[in-house]
Amino acid sequence: MNDSTIRILSLATALLSASSAAAPPAGGQDRPLPADFAEVYRAGGATAPDWAQFSTPTDLAFDGSGNLYVLDPQLFQVAVIDGNGELVRTVGRQGGGPGEFNIPMAQVVWRDGRFAVADMGHNAYQLFDPDGELLRFVKMSDGHGPMAGFSSVRGAIRPDPDGGALLAQGAPGGLSRISGMIAQATGADEEPGIDDRGLERVDLGGDMVSATRILQAWSPPEDGPAAPMTVETAMDPSRMAEMIVGEGRFFEPQLIWDVLPDGTIAYSDSSAYSIELVGRDGAAVSVLSRPIQPEGVTRGIRAAMIEEELRQFDEESANAGGPMADLGALVPSGMMDAVRDALEKRDFFEEIPVVRGLKATWNGALWIQRRGEDPWDNAGPIDVFDAAGEYAGTLPPAEMPAAFGPDGLAAYVERDEFDVPTIVVRRLPAEVR
Repeated sequence: MNDSTIRILSLATALLSASSAAAPPAGGQDRPLPADFAEVYRAGGATAPDWAQFSTPTDLAFDGSGNLYVLDPQLFQVAVIDGNGELVRTVGRQGGGPGEFNIPMAQVVWRDGRFAVADMGHNAYQLFDPDGELLRFVKMSDGHGPMAGFSSVRGAIRPDPDGGALLAQGAPGGLSRISGMIAQATGADEEPGIDDRGLERVDLGGDMVSATRILQAWSPPEDGPAAPMTVETAMDPSRMAEMIVGEGRFFEPQLIWDVLPDGTIAYSDSSAYSIELVGRDGAAVSVLSRPIQPEGVTRGIRAAMIEEELRQFDEESANAGGPMADLGALVPSGMMDAVRDALEKRDFFEEIPVVRGLKATWNGALWIQRRGEDPWDNAGPIDVFDAAGEYAGTLPPAEMPAAFGPDGLAAYVERDEFDVPTIVVRRLPAEVR
């Protein structure tokens, strides 16, 4: 072997060693991250003071001062909690007047402390200043009457970082068909809105919202268009069963999304591990991915999924406090059998989606939750991508935080054996913020 050959082999060996040292884990291997986050405070639980006797806290969000806003629709209020876990104020009560809530569904909180509550009963967004004083109503639509808000309901909302607007996902197909049925029954003219695969920017600067479509995500191919729901067919057991069971097929990929602090939108719309990043105008920016492939749906997985759904349905039906407990008294004869039949006959998407959740942190990192060991388990490992879009590592399987705040704050909702909720705020280490 001559000197030239030796030098070439030595150089090749050095290059291979350098590249392998800098390469990411092969084959999608996880880089473990510690998950022992320090607890800051707790609020709620069976022995909590009256203001913290939460029932169903649906929306949690922080402002720039570290205050946590907790919307509880059953209490018709927003509780504002400071960084020590003490009550700052409660906003709202049940009623039909200004600053009172009728059917509060969701909230958004801006970093300066302003917040808005989507109140379907008022068919309006109620905007409040940082001191909890009502600024104004912004109507969701020009409809009137107690059911007008149903025609404007949205699947999820997030604050636009620039303020004065929010980003909204269209309503699920079932709700869209219900609003169409209501429009038919009342003789109202219904404007077609975006579906649950679309996002729009909703301007709150006027007396009525002004919406601009910014994204239409990929939609899985359908066997055929869903039949319209009418007043005549609404009470048919098979149609009601379809509404209870849910739209689409088992494992059909959903639109999962969040907004980064600079206004960039991150979303997943397929079964693959692919997180699309788009600008404020919907233009593509980049893609985050890992070499983790979706699993195909086999005959065994189909049988196991149906068995699991039937188990959950029977458990909820037998639970005295569960959502199905009093269903028999409210629906036509044969309803329960129709639901079981719909579950057994529901079709399947051909792959099991990898991504099950996605949240942006306060500093602009992304937490991406994968499926768990079972195909129906949504609380699997959580991959963390830093604000530069680089894979930082993976947290062990756990529930995703309900909200991220400044200085590494993260809020979780925990429930005891009696289903009583407690809000737990923890502080995250720098590497996962």
